[in-house]
Amino acid sequence: MKNIFIAVLALLVTVAVNAQNAKGKVFPDLTGESFAGKTVNLPKDTKGKMTVIGVCFSKAAEEDLKTWLNPMYNTFVEKKDTTEFFSAAVNYDAYFYFIPMLNKVNQIFEKGSKEKIRSGTDKEFWPYLLFYNGAIKPYKEDFAIEDSKVPYFFVLDTAGKIVHVESGKFSQKKMDAIEELLD
Repeated sequence: MKNIFIAVLALLVTVAVNAQNAKGKVFPDLTGESFAGKTVNLPKDTKGKMTVIGVCFSKAAEEDLKTWLNPMYNTFVEKKDTTEFFSAAVNYDAYFYFIPMLNKVNQIFEKGSKEKIRSGTDKEFWPYLLFYNGAIKPYKEDFAIEDSKVPYFFVLDTAGKIVHVESGKFSQKKMDAIEELLD
């Protein structure tokens, strides 16, 4: 039993460390269409601003990805009143995008997958939700993704280089780490 626990712990550490290996690399070119109809080329279109990109590689990661939607929207999109004397509110000048990366098989079997996602998503999120239609294996390899069942969040600097990686469900600790880089 002790050996099984150690093996599972080692596997979890390996998965977390592998995704961290993406740090220091330039985010690979990716073109997607926002659900609002705008074509976005990452990281080209985000150069000059810090950027947070949430990516999921499977339907199994979708629930964890959803835990990030409202906190990310509230942090990066919703403008807060910073004119109050005692206000601690911060408005970040950063981009953020969520990208569900469906492989070709899922796109074929999930006929209308884009429309299914669109219909299940609040219209306010559409400009920040990118639909990617292409091969996902190169991205999984670039990011050293071994666990497709969790979402990954990449913080890019103003030149498009990955400076921080988070994965899994939302937690305030993870959000604080991201916000610290954007201050």
